[in-house]
Amino acid sequence: MLKKLLGLIIALLPMISSAQEYVDVITVNYSKTGDTKFKNIDESTSISIFDSKVILPIVINTKTAIITGFDFSIKKLQLFPKEENTNLYYTRLKLGLTTEHSDKWTGTYVLLPVISSDYKNLNSKDVYMGGIAFWTYKKRKTLNYKFGVYTGTEAFGYFITPLIGMYYLSPNSKFEVTALMPGIFDANLALSENFKVGIDYKGISETFKLHDNNHPSTYAENSTLEFSTYVENNSFLKNLLLRLKVGYSANSYEVYNVSDKIDLSLTPIKFGNNRTKLNNNLNSSVLLKAEALYRFDIPANREKK
Repeated sequence: MLKKLLGLIIALLPMISSAQEYVDVITVNYSKTGDTKFKNIDESTSISIFDSKVILPIVINTKTAIITGFDFSIKKLQLFPKEENTNLYYTRLKLGLTTEHSDKWTGTYVLLPVISSDYKNLNSKDVYMGGIAFWTYKKRKTLNYKFGVYTGTEAFGYFITPLIGMYYLSPNSKFEVTALMPGIFDANLALSENFKVGIDYKGISETFKLHDNNHPSTYAENSTLEFSTYVENNSFLKNLLLRLKVGYSANSYEVYNVSDKIDLSLTPIKFGNNRTKLNNNLNSSVLLKAEALYRFDIPANREKK
């Protein structure tokens, strides 16, 4: 069974990664901030996050494959000063397809239903619908460009996020850039066969329904930005990448009443945003993160000419 799954993944790689020579099938990380103060008062919290991502492909033919998988995360922090920590759970399913439209263009279309709340008294109002569509233009073997849109619903209302990105690998295969803005940017440099250094950025936008007795009928909006530098090593196993990251987190966990909505979020602009925030803002803080990725390389004999 395992061999069959690996075979399906390898067959799918050229389609889902385009110019990239790999795909990260499993990603797991754990991060924790230093002492994070609430603004304007002498109280603080720390923020710990467990995050995981899995992609499970099903090959249909040489041009098309179904994409399945899931993301799961737990965030633990104080949303209000002098209160117990709140656990914020996020589960996102992935169901879509990727298909080659031509030698240069590949399209990816994925439905992304989400269940996100404190997972107390779960109900249908904790479910949000979303979807992503983007197109990859393969300029050459080591360079592509991406264009697309991510759209759906959150607790505050409807959002639309235009996407633009790229992938680049230098001629000597030592310098690499991966980006899909406004959410993801990574640049790394290989110093040896098993050791890399890099910088990355992650922009987060998500909401969580809260069912806590102290704050019923509310939701938390997380709009945190993370910047970090990292070292990477794969000496233990070639396909297992271990990263240690140190960085800076611009924290934003704002709580609103469930009836407090906006007209539209066209990232990064929110139209009709007259909401009343119920908690104190958080200051930025130092971030420490440990990450593991299981990466499949694209076999050379499968690459498209």
